[in-house]
Amino acid sequence: MTSGTLVSRSAVGAPLADEKARWLGTTWRRGLVFVGAVALACGLAVVDTRPVGVVHDDAMYVILARSLATGQGYRFLNVPGHPAATHFPPGYPAVLAAVSWLTAGFPSDVVAFKALNGVFLGAAAILIALLARRVVSERWALALGLASAVSVPLLLLGSMVLSEPLFLVLVLAVLLWLESFAEQPGNTAHAAMLGVVIAACTLVRAHGIVLIPAAALALVLRGRRGDAAVLTASAVLCLLPWQLWAARHSGTLPAPLLGNYDSYASWWLRGVREMGPMMVPRTVAKTTRETTDMLGALFAPIRGAMPRELTIGILLAFAVGGVAAGRRRLPITLLFLGGYAGIVAIWPFAPARFVWGVWPLVLLLVAMGAHWAMSRPTPMRMTAFAALAWIVIGYGAYEVRAARGEWWSSIARANTPRIASLVRWTSARTQPGDVVATDDEGAVYLYTGRQSVPVFSFTAAHYLRDHTVAEEADEGLIPILAAYPVTTVVAGTRTTLDVARQLTQRPAPRLAPREEFPGGAAFTVLPQ
Repeated sequence: MTSGTLVSRSAVGAPLADEKARWLGTTWRRGLVFVGAVALACGLAVVDTRPVGVVHDDAMYVILARSLATGQGYRFLNVPGHPAATHFPPGYPAVLAAVSWLTAGFPSDVVAFKALNGVFLGAAAILIALLARRVVSERWALALGLASAVSVPLLLLGSMVLSEPLFLVLVLAVLLWLESFAEQPGNTAHAAMLGVVIAACTLVRAHGIVLIPAAALALVLRGRRGDAAVLTASAVLCLLPWQLWAARHSGTLPAPLLGNYDSYASWWLRGVREMGPMMVPRTVAKTTRETTDMLGALFAPIRGAMPRELTIGILLAFAVGGVAAGRRRLPITLLFLGGYAGIVAIWPFAPARFVWGVWPLVLLLVAMGAHWAMSRPTPMRMTAFAALAWIVIGYGAYEVRAARGEWWSSIARANTPRIASLVRWTSARTQPGDVVATDDEGAVYLYTGRQSVPVFSFTAAHYLRDHTVAEEADEGLIPILAAYPVTTVVAGTRTTLDVARQLTQRPAPRLAPREEFPGGAAFTVLPQ
């Protein structure tokens, strides 16, 4: 073979390689567009006209958006006195307020708010594929993006006015930027800007705070202490005004309202003071059990204890493999997931919503582990393939069942009749100046204009044990009636009805029956 032949083949091979690279690049970009389009279509397909308020928080976000949009500050307009809103960070309500300026007003803007989540879900599907591409192949990355696009847990959150879709987009975008930044030479300006973006993410959902130690630790481990310090300082300085404002107004509400209306941190600390340090291990035990039960239900192709335990074992093994696969290319993502999981574990609240809020990252961890295991020697590869097939079949079956039952709207379908009944009665049978204690107080305020307060207190202990009717009355409703000039209690749930009826039968009754209506009953508050 002559040197001329070698040169000729080399000259021909280079353009072919360039053409292949261009083709692959075009295929990747088209794949991303397809994934984003599917996610956007699915997100918009679940938009409905059901009322806001089906999970409490959604109504609160709309109330806070109205407060900002109308220049009344950041306040809970439904509560008498319009107390400062220290419970929710202001990022998501601010976005809703901006959108409301472009709509015809409430309630038509609720549809616009839900549609906005469809856009967020489309962006999230693209971003998770871009993040996954750093560790797995392009085909796996696109498959992960597509799985995120049609995932029912995300569609369920996206079908309501909740902050998780916006938070997810911001987290994924920040993680992409952080992972790239960690691999590049130090840049003070970029570090400062990343701190600002992390703060913005935290002002949408407080869990974003985990990004600060995750990024700082990863940078320190790479010998970039200066960048870590700048990023941390920038984030803290941007968060400081909100923290100072929240601290100034914290603890000013009556005790029964602190759980739903005061800061998260104060709520958790009160739980530790009331139940002692054992609250933490008790909470971890319960949240861990509920999380594993949920994952088993989502991924096991066969019902039963043994299939569920096998499924959890597979997911755990893939998670360990995911850490091994991503520790170099996605160290900040893994640190964030670890910190986020820690908060979920110690938080005395049902963990499903928190897990679903970062669902694509959960799928990414599993996918990285499966991809890593299938690149090992043949025996492990075959085992990994069988294990992956097991959970893919299980998750696919769950998605099919969920799609057939339209499970993304299950919460709204279940709670809408109750809200409609409460709103109809309150609107027709109370006066504009009345203060109402009721279930779904946010929705009642939005759709009737009546000032409204909850009927129960919300404490950390509610997650760890059931409360009796007498406890709910003595610790919740009675103190609320003492703190606010409530004229009427409007009950729409069995627990509220039981509490209200008990207060009509005590030696010194606090309530008197007023009227029953389909789905509930009303009670008049007696003077003391």
